[in-house]
Amino acid sequence: MKGTIVLELVKIQGHTYYIPGATNAGVFTTKSGYCLLIDSGINNTIAHKISRVLADNGLKPRYLLTTHGHADHFGAHSLLKELHPGLEILASPLEKAFMENNLLGTTALYGATPFNEIKVPLLFARPATVDSTITPGPLRLLDQHLQVLATPGHTAGHLAFLTSDGVLFSGDAVYDPATLAKYPLPFLLDIKAELATLEAVAGLEINYLLPAHGQEVFSDPVPVLEKNRRQINDCLDILIELLAQPLTREDLLAQVAILEELNMDIPQYILNLSSLSAFLSYLKDEGRIACTVENGKLYFYAN
Repeated sequence: MKGTIVLELVKIQGHTYYIPGATNAGVFTTKSGYCLLIDSGINNTIAHKISRVLADNGLKPRYLLTTHGHADHFGAHSLLKELHPGLEILASPLEKAFMENNLLGTTALYGATPFNEIKVPLLFARPATVDSTITPGPLRLLDQHLQVLATPGHTAGHLAFLTSDGVLFSGDAVYDPATLAKYPLPFLLDIKAELATLEAVAGLEINYLLPAHGQEVFSDPVPVLEKNRRQINDCLDILIELLAQPLTREDLLAQVAILEELNMDIPQYILNLSSLSAFLSYLKDEGRIACTVENGKLYFYAN
């Protein structure tokens, strides 16, 4: 099933729909006309567009579930709440901190207070107040049942949502293959956790899988999950090969950029350097690489 990125309500199955966009917004409807939203988008413009699509379809949002606290997933939350009084925002406890304190994300990426070029919309959203925190397990809202799944790896408190129609909104826990082709070094915080998440998702009974980014709803999640695993392992193999000689983290990223033809501006550089650090941490903890400080530089090298 494929959907074009236009502002419309697209049915997946049963009561489960989505609004295609740069970040796909999930919509779970009820007979009462109220609905649940899953993620929003990057800014106020997206909030107005989502609100208009819902109104055109006679829907009123009552709950807004959040997969994780990255700007492109919650940047429209606050205005949606203003446009729809009574709308409640839900997220995991860990992601709540990042959503309510928008400097935390960029500070974590950069390692200190970020300079202005890093505070771009992709990384720096309008803060959103979380009304209630949610944890993994069954969740009943508006007489509808969902399953909340812990899916860490992309972020520590990442959640995915499985509707009673068997549709999994995976957020960024699972990347669309087209996204992986565009960004060969996937942005991850914890490689070990991500691999465990992919294995856990593979064990679920899913009718449809919808990653947050991409234009396709997948009726067979197996090839998508395998592509995600393969991409991670390919990255690990490339890094081991490059670390046949000692390299600093920055020099290693420069070589990866040449190999994978990564064109980076400053925010993209910071994202890739952070993700590269996650891969290095995994390899170091697995005993496949070592590191040492020489002449004021931290070098990594294969064992």
